[in-house]
Amino acid sequence: MPRYFFDTHDGHALRDNEGLVLADLSRARAEVQRALGEMVAREPSQTKAIQIRVDVRDESGEAVLTATLLAVVDEVFKR
Repeated sequence: MPRYFFDTHDGHALRDNEGLVLADLSRARAEVQRALGEMVAREPSQTKAIQIRVDVRDESGEAVLTATLLAVVDEVFKR
């Protein structure tokens, strides 16, 4: 099974040197979606905007997926 590496960019770049062994690219896609959800959940609740990008590389170092999540939370003020 192939190994995929998940490089995270959330204001700081974090290169994944360990990776995960997954069955195929569809499993890598599912892992990115799961990870993005966890990353957003860990953000402080007072954060207004969160932008996270995860670049997925295969064993040869070739980019195979990019996932970007932007979440903006604004209060609604009634007049």
